[in-house]
Amino acid sequence: MSAPGPRSHAAAAPLGFGMQVALHLVAPALIGMATGASVALASWLTEGRALAALMSLPGPWPALCSPLALLATLAVVTWVTRTSTPSTSELYIVTYYSADAHLPLRQIPGRVLGAMTTVAFGGSQGLESPSALMGAAFGDLLARARRALVPDDERRSLLVCGASGGIAAVFSSPALGMLYGMEIPFRRDVDARRLVSCALAATCAFLVRDRLVGARHLVTLAAPARIDGVFLIGVLLVAVACGLGARLFAWAGAALKRLARRGTPLGRAAGAGIVLAGLALAGHALTGHWITFGPGYIAADWITGARGPLWVLCLALLVRACGTLTCVYGGGGGGVFTSLACCGVFVGEIVAVLIGRQESHVLPFLGAACFLGAGYRIPLACMMLVLEGAGSLPVAVAGLLAVAIGQTLMGRDSVSDAQHEERLD
Repeated sequence: MSAPGPRSHAAAAPLGFGMQVALHLVAPALIGMATGASVALASWLTEGRALAALMSLPGPWPALCSPLALLATLAVVTWVTRTSTPSTSELYIVTYYSADAHLPLRQIPGRVLGAMTTVAFGGSQGLESPSALMGAAFGDLLARARRALVPDDERRSLLVCGASGGIAAVFSSPALGMLYGMEIPFRRDVDARRLVSCALAATCAFLVRDRLVGARHLVTLAAPARIDGVFLIGVLLVAVACGLGARLFAWAGAALKRLARRGTPLGRAAGAGIVLAGLALAGHALTGHWITFGPGYIAADWITGARGPLWVLCLALLVRACGTLTCVYGGGGGGVFTSLACCGVFVGEIVAVLIGRQESHVLPFLGAACFLGAGYRIPLACMMLVLEGAGSLPVAVAGLLAVAIGQTLMGRDSVSDAQHEERLD
């Protein structure tokens, strides 16, 4: 890339006090509030209304409608967005590294609509990537409106804090969202210069979403964990299984992306849609719930609310993961952010059954943070997620250790192809 992009640190005139307050406090707060409201509306329409209506259909009809998740998304990509490259899950990272840090704003409505279509018809993806794009778009719009007054590096900060706000709102975690925008562009680095702006945007986005439609968490701790040797063994098992599982997920995703280049978009969407319907039926037959639908909350609610046999949990994990990978292959418009965390919830519950520690849901909670942190290579963000929700110091320390082990076992792999290895000075 010929342009210096985010790695350039050219000298610029120092900002006055008033401009610093505006760019580092006022603008991130405004971006966060706008992002939180937009994400709340998209989540309510997609999951609260459309997906709920789909699941209320009698018999196998919900599964039989699920091929539309990919076919309707293909129609949106063809006639609204008019492009599929880079993917919605990669667009923010690609823009971060562009010389001008400007999003293709005309594509944003189509990309958001494509993700909503995928989720509304029962695809195994979520609204995380378009939520980050919505936040980044608000930052981009604000920077463009005041272009003569906003230096290049500060313009990029508005983009980054918007992405953080989007994830904080959609995942209901200001702590994780705060570091997302700064960490996701890299595999082994973090752009910590944006910390203040990202923290403020993430907090405001979460509060607005919580006020409008309420927060939604994958796992809520039911009781304090019993800390002993058995618990520590369980944490280590979760860490190892999540690190290796996330690596396997990344390998499978990369192989399916390569395979997808050989066929036509319509053929991929149609074939993957049929597979998705079969997986939906299989998941419902196993659990009595549509566990392949949406980003993973339906599956997580079943995991933490039921006490199924170990073999059912293992098969349900396989079905759920295959549903997400099928959407990746078939051109689904959503992201895999929450889906990765959902896989970790499965892993944590499987280990909890093995060691007889299902009373607190701590291991599923730590599994969610560990699998997500390894898969997307965002260990700092997921450590913050652990600190936010652990409820006690011993659980927090165990969670930090689990995330670190999972990240190490992930090696250099990632579910994202667009991430750079590290930020160079």
